[in-house]
Amino acid sequence: MTPKLRSGRSGRPRLDASSDAVLSHDRRDQVRRAQKAYRLKKEAVFKNATARVEILEASMREAANEMISLDNAAGEAALHLSHPDTYARLQRVRGILTSIDSESIPATSESPKKAAALPAHQICNSGSEGYLNIPVPITTKEYTYSFQEPRFSRRLQRYCLEHAYRLFAESGSDSDPRDIYRVFRLVPCIRDRAKTQPRFLALLNGGRDDPLEVSSLPFYTVGGAGMHYPDVDGSGRVVYPGNRRVPGRILGILPTGDREKGSKELLEVCGLGGVWFDSRDVEGYLMQNGVDVQGGLFPVVNMRNTAGSYVFDVEGFFSRLVTGFVILGRAPGFRKTEVKKAFQESLQTAYPLTTSNQHTTMVLKDQIAVKPVKDHYVSVLPPTRMGDLANWAYGGNILAVAVSAAYATITLGHHLYSICGHFVRPASPSYKLICRVERIRDTRTFQTRHLRLYQNRPSGEQLCLIATADFHIEESAELVNYSARPREWTYPAGGETKTQSTSEPGLYRNIDPFMQVRVQTQPSNKGKDVPNIISAERFRINGPLPTEADQIAALSFYMDRGLAYIPANHAGRSLFDASACATLDFALRLASHRFDLGDWHTSEKRTCRAGGARALSEGRVFGGDGRLLASMTQETILRPKRESSRI
Repeated sequence: MTPKLRSGRSGRPRLDASSDAVLSHDRRDQVRRAQKAYRLKKEAVFKNATARVEILEASMREAANEMISLDNAAGEAALHLSHPDTYARLQRVRGILTSIDSESIPATSESPKKAAALPAHQICNSGSEGYLNIPVPITTKEYTYSFQEPRFSRRLQRYCLEHAYRLFAESGSDSDPRDIYRVFRLVPCIRDRAKTQPRFLALLNGGRDDPLEVSSLPFYTVGGAGMHYPDVDGSGRVVYPGNRRVPGRILGILPTGDREKGSKELLEVCGLGGVWFDSRDVEGYLMQNGVDVQGGLFPVVNMRNTAGSYVFDVEGFFSRLVTGFVILGRAPGFRKTEVKKAFQESLQTAYPLTTSNQHTTMVLKDQIAVKPVKDHYVSVLPPTRMGDLANWAYGGNILAVAVSAAYATITLGHHLYSICGHFVRPASPSYKLICRVERIRDTRTFQTRHLRLYQNRPSGEQLCLIATADFHIEESAELVNYSARPREWTYPAGGETKTQSTSEPGLYRNIDPFMQVRVQTQPSNKGKDVPNIISAERFRINGPLPTEADQIAALSFYMDRGLAYIPANHAGRSLFDASACATLDFALRLASHRFDLGDWHTSEKRTCRAGGARALSEGRVFGGDGRLLASMTQETILRPKRESSRI
């Protein structure tokens, strides 16, 4: 008898091939059921593992994006200065998360879904880039060069081109495919990224006189775009956009018997129906509605048959329009209904100006006061403008609100001796200031606060100022004690106030009611070097300032007055010769907190150097005893005028 063969595995012994033994029907069913159960178990384990991997990948991407946002916020908050160890750890974690390569992560089912959702004219990244790459994101508050443009229509067109390029650069990553399709659906050449990107950059890198569109590309006059408010040349002839046509083949519109009617109906179907504007039409529409389109960031609106005064928020208007614009072949286009809606939402009630007969009612204490709201502080009133030449808020008002908010968090007995920071962007005089205060240091002798001032605008949160304020207790022991002294000046006699004489009427119109100023008799500056010229005046603040915080905040309010304009004035130039003049950063240092701004004080201002379109200025304030109370230095942007002023 032939012995049965045995395998090395446990279980039933295998039968020899020559054996007459046959498995029964029940046994075969049992084996099949066992095999099926094994396969189902393996498949369930695999599906469960795949689902788990997809969840982990999504969580990893979300964590990476949150970490990048946190790192950007830490950079804006200067965490590398206040908490360098924490900031270094944050950088290491970001490096770990952003170093994840898409090749090391299996593609999930989410990517094909995204790719399938792209319309026919959608832009897709190449397969080597993938959707799982973790890009370095562009911050939500991108800087724009549009306000360097001399004409309103060019500002709007550049603003839209910058937004379109960000969508183009981010396509396939964080951009919504629907936004990309909406903006670029009438630009078929956009699918060739290698050729399109350098042309795109060439338009954005062009100067103030360079074109913002490629004239060889067609301009699609959808809804009459470009035909409503056309330009007029020097001879009085109307100038319409060149190379214009109605989109047909690009949208798959076939010729019909009634071509005009058929095109309109198909444009409606394609979501391009109604009346459309180009950038020049938008400019003409605003001018027709009383907007001074060359009036800066917050021009005055002269509305007919309407009571009250209004200003127009240009940046808010732009940010509303970019959510629905379409590139009509070579230039952006806008629905008239969306332009009208954005215009109405961008109108703001002008903060009432004060006339000369209201001086007694103007109290600086209220203008610079703050009140606590939840975890931050809000100004009691919106910031005021400095005067007629500026459409944005006065920088001294912003700084004074920051000082008031910092003092609200300080232990009694600590006194401000330094506040330094940067003006990030112009503030609107139509919105209150909001200040977030971060406690950096709290010791027995020193306390430090980090301040971030912003405004809640229709376009979102707009950061205005970043500063660091340092406080110190009053110490009695001194190693040395001395002070600089003011020069001997001659001032107007009598009790009447003599306001500063400038070549720019109304320069300080809005802030003059808060103070009285007597200008020193200026000797001839002929032959003097500009850094040796000093402007001096005596001043005092109107109204009560009962607390130390009120006094210090009022001093910071005054010391910003005109300091940015000293470099131009001392060089014999008018502000009308400049296209941009604004403070970039500042440093205010106080020698004492014991003073009363209701008394007369002496102020001296000078410029130290200028060049490279920037200038450095210093202002000093001396008490009645001649000792130095405070010093402020400012770095100013000062660009020459080319075509139109932006002051």
